[in-house]
Amino acid sequence: MREKVHVEKLSLEWSDSVVDNSQTERDILDELHPHTNIKQLQIIGYRGTKFPNWLADPLFLKLVQLSLSNCKDCDSLPALGQLPSLKFLSIRGMHRITEVTEEFYGSSSSKKPFNSLEKLEFEGMPEWKQWNVLGNGEFPTLEKLSIENCPKLMGKLPENLCSLTELSISRCPELNLETPIQLSSLQIFGVFDSLLFYEAGLFTSQLEGMKQIVDLSVGDCNSLTSLPFSILPSTLKTIWIYHCRELKLESPVGEMSYCNMFLDDLTLEECDSISPELLPRARTLWQ
Repeated sequence: MREKVHVEKLSLEWSDSVVDNSQTERDILDELHPHTNIKQLQIIGYRGTKFPNWLADPLFLKLVQLSLSNCKDCDSLPALGQLPSLKFLSIRGMHRITEVTEEFYGSSSSKKPFNSLEKLEFEGMPEWKQWNVLGNGEFPTLEKLSIENCPKLMGKLPENLCSLTELSISRCPELNLETPIQLSSLQIFGVFDSLLFYEAGLFTSQLEGMKQIVDLSVGDCNSLTSLPFSILPSTLKTIWIYHCRELKLESPVGEMSYCNMFLDDLTLEECDSISPELLPRARTLWQ
C-alpha cells in the first residue's frame, strides 16, 4: 500500500469472524500502511488489541478524516493528537476502551494536541469510564463534539473549548459535570438521557455563559428541575424539552414577556409538572 501514491481514500474492513491471534491481526494492519498522501482513512472491524504505530504518524500531512469503527478488541486509542491536518475524527464501537489516556494526545512540547480538529464523535463505547483531560489547550479549533451511548462515562470533559459551536450528549447517564465548562461560542446544545448537570444551579450558570446559543434541546433528563427564563440568552431562538418530568416553571409574568421577545419556537413534550397557563407562547405543549 505504501507505493500507491495516488490513493486518497482508503477503507479497510474486517469480517466478523472470531480471531485467535491479536498479533497476527496487527501484523496484517501493519502491512496495510498507506502512502502519506492519504486524505481519508476508515478502519472497520479490526480485531487486534493495539493499533500499529503508523496510524499516528505525523508524516500523514494530508490526512483530514479518520474513522475507527467496531474495533471491539482494541483496549487503547492510538496517539492521534499530533496528526497535523486531521479535521474529522469518529470513534465508534470500541467495546474494550475503559479510559482515554494522555497517550491519545501524542507527545509534543511545541504543538497543541488536535490542532486542526473540527469535529469529534464518540459512540457506542460501553466500558468507557474516564476521559483524561490535559488542560493544555487541546482541541483549539474543535467546532462539533458528539458523545453518544457511553453509559459508564464519568468525570470531566475538556473545559476550554473556545471554538465549539455544537455539543450533543446522548445516553451518558453517569456523566455529571461538577463545574461549568467554557462554551461561550456554543450555538447548538443537546442533552438526552444524561445526568450531566445534577445541580440545577450548575445548569443555570452554564446557560448564562452561552453567549451565542441559538438552539437548546433537552430530553429524558429528570435532573433538570427548573429553567429560569430571566437568564436565557437573547440569542436563543429554539427550545425543545422532552420527557423532563421534574421540570417546573414558576416564572413571573415579566420573565415570560422577556423570553417572548426573542424565542421563535418553544416545544415541551411529556413534562408533567408544567402548567400550560405558564406558557402562552409555546408552539407545542404535550403532556
